[in-house]
Amino acid sequence: MTTKTAFTPAPVPKNSRTRMRTAAVLSAFGLIPGVALAGLAVAGSERFSRCVTYGDYYPDCASHGATGTQMAWALCVAGLALVLVLAVPDRARRARELQMAGLWVQILAEAVFLAMIGSNA
Repeated sequence: MTTKTAFTPAPVPKNSRTRMRTAAVLSAFGLIPGVALAGLAVAGSERFSRCVTYGDYYPDCASHGATGTQMAWALCVAGLALVLVLAVPDRARRARELQMAGLWVQILAEAVFLAMIGSNA
């Protein structure tokens, strides 16, 4: 006598996945005021005012902290991590670990981007 037992996966806690997706979206939208505050910090710096006043005659204006390409790469990494967090299906194998890793990569990439803006001060 044989009995067939179907494999039933463990129930997936939807609250934690919804919270991670919400945190990822809030982090992405939180980048907007972060960029505004970092821009104000750069605009209020002494180096920035000298560059505006004296232009290319001031020697520090030629050397930038971070290039636009580096900043674009940081934003691309943050965007791809956001897509990873949002696109991982709930029933995927190790979905929670993938989403958690994507969320941390997104937050770190956004922090690196804001630090690059601040390095131009």
